[in-house]
Order: sequence, then structure tokens, then C-alpha cells
Amino acid sequence: MGIFDWMEQTRLSIFINESSSLFGFAAFLCVHVLGLSMLAGVNAMVSIRMLGVAPSIPLQPLKKLFPFMWAGFILTLISGAGLGMARASILFPNPIMIIKLVLVVIGMAIMWHIERKVFNNPAGVQESIPGNAKFLAGAEIVLWFFVLTLGRLIAYRLAIYE
Repeated sequence: MGIFDWMEQTRLSIFINESSSLFGFAAFLCVHVLGLSMLAGVNAMVSIRMLGVAPSIPLQPLKKLFPFMWAGFILTLISGAGLGMARASILFPNPIMIIKLVLVVIGMAIMWHIERKVFNNPAGVQESIPGNAKFLAGAEIVLWFFVLTLGRLIAYRLAIYE
């Protein structure tokens, strides 16, 4: 038995696939959407402000939004792991899924870098964002757009590949 087959035979995977209650697949999917909304939505707000939109809104208070993004990531990670395990042999060999996961890792690394270098700067958050931080903010918007789009395309893998 391969690793993907083993994942699909765990109690959690069977529960997610076979539960007729609201606590199975539907609950994991709802938590996944909630987490992604917190992560990508709040990230987009911060990134758009970093790009210079709404300059009357100070940057310093936006630092308080990072815990919401990290909480969204944790929700997405846990629910995504459950959803992935439930259909591991179908999802993990899928190139769309692999690209999505790579983009998530890149997006999280950029978010961590922005939080550390721009918002946790010992000198304080400057109202003038350095050019490389603006580039990273733009990259975040593009990355999360593709992560969300690829996530939707995973459901249509048969139409894309066959």
C-alpha cells in the first residue's frame, strides 16, 4: 500500500469522505474557505495599502492584522490537510495541486518577510514603503489570486486533463 492509499484509509479520511453529517467534508471545506478568506483577504488589504492606495490610512495599525492572517493560515493548513488526506491519491499527484502548494509556501514566506522587515522593524513602521516591499506586496496579491484560482481548478481536473 502506498502513502496516498494509507492516507485515504485513516479514520479522519474515512470520516471526511463518508460522513453524512455537517462535520465531514462540508465542515472541512467551510473551514478551508474561512481560513483562506482571512489569509488572502486581509493580506490583500495590507498589500494594497502598502502599494500606496488610501495613503490617509496609517500603516502602523495594520500590524494588528497579521495575527488574523496567521490564524487564517493555520485554519487553512489544518482543513486543507484533512481534505487532501481524504482524496490523497487523486489530489497530490495533480500538477494543479502541486503548483498551488508551492505558491502557498512562497506566499507565506513573503508574508513573514513583510511582517518582519516592514511591520516589526525596530525603527517602527515607516509611512514611506521601500520599493522592494512594494514589489513584495504586489507579488502577494498576484500569488494569492493564483492560489485561490488553482484551488478552484482542482475540482475541474478531469475537464482540464482528459
